[in-house]
Amino acid sequence: MFGSILNRLIFWELVKVFTLALGSLTGLFLLILAAQQAQQLGLGAGQILEVLPLLAPSTFPYTIPATTLFASCVVYGRLAHDNEVVAIKAAGVRLFVILKPAILLGLLTTAITAGLYHTVIPRTQQMLQETVLRDPEEVMYNALKRDRCFRHPSFPYTIYVKDVQGRRLIDVVIKQRSKGKDGKGPGAAAADAYETVARAREARLRVDAEKGAMFIDADRFVMFQKTTRGTTSTSRPFEIDLPDSLSGKEAKSRLQTLTWDDLGPRVAVLQGELDDVRAKREQARRAAEALPDGPMKQSARDQDRHYKALEDGARRMVRNVTAEYYMRPALAVGCLCFAVIGCPVGLWANRADYLSTFVICFLPAMFIYYPLLLAGSNMGKDGKLPLGVGVFLANIVVGGLGALLSYRLLRR
Repeated sequence: MFGSILNRLIFWELVKVFTLALGSLTGLFLLILAAQQAQQLGLGAGQILEVLPLLAPSTFPYTIPATTLFASCVVYGRLAHDNEVVAIKAAGVRLFVILKPAILLGLLTTAITAGLYHTVIPRTQQMLQETVLRDPEEVMYNALKRDRCFRHPSFPYTIYVKDVQGRRLIDVVIKQRSKGKDGKGPGAAAADAYETVARAREARLRVDAEKGAMFIDADRFVMFQKTTRGTTSTSRPFEIDLPDSLSGKEAKSRLQTLTWDDLGPRVAVLQGELDDVRAKREQARRAAEALPDGPMKQSARDQDRHYKALEDGARRMVRNVTAEYYMRPALAVGCLCFAVIGCPVGLWANRADYLSTFVICFLPAMFIYYPLLLAGSNMGKDGKLPLGVGVFLANIVVGGLGALLSYRLLRR
């Protein structure tokens, strides 16, 4: 099917442009991801170089479809610009023949992306977390040295330092947020925002990963609480539970670390939790209705709002993991959709330079496909569309448009 000299020439031109564009775009993505990881986890230069190879596979599902489209547009735009398409038609060769290399490229990139999503990306994400969290103490010191502060949404403490000198923390302030308070509301007073504030002139930080805790050692702390204030007389370290981002709990719950074979059991576990919440909610409803009219019955009925919030959260988790079943093949099939649309658009654009192709085809396709992908998946998760239809909406639109343009091209 692809044995003719013409098809081989077109295909190798596609491969050359694809490889060049993939390397450039992946390098740009890696720089952005590395900067993001360094910002979030306080990685040093050595750690960034160590994690770069592990970050690369996670960029390919986004760079491979884009570069497939770009390569198709560039190569077929050159064919049209150099009048080679006219020569091919004059020789009696059907235009469908020159579409075959683009289809082959789309099928190959689809298979590669699907294989990456099946096992490679989850495994490298697991290795990435293990590498980053190998020394959580170093991560903490790097974050404090860079930002002079450490905070996390799931972490009930905020740690401030004036300076970090080696392993010495200078002028340490530890603030424990009050339960249900974030201190960000209008007019929120410090006494309401923080339950405990501890301060030390100098301290050292150590992490016990097995215990899941960090310790801040100082000669003494000055403690401020809502009702008391004083100085500790002993050198007992300030013990804090290790944040989820450093203990590994947060990493284990990420969908990116689940292999394809792990998704099914994860959905089953979450569905079981959802069924348990529903059963408890129904049981609470029946118990409330059995009570005599009065304040106790009304209070029991009000508990239904709590169970409803739990049920909505559990249902959202089930749909998020189920959506991952559709998202991975959808992104893989996107490569084929881009290859199919890139060929007729490139021939129609009749451009040989990279910049014109980038502006005419690449940018519009990107601004159509990915917004549709995000909007469709969100609508599917919210139940406004069937989940499969929502996730594949972008592929349906772009693939249908590519098929229509290819049909019109062949009819010319």
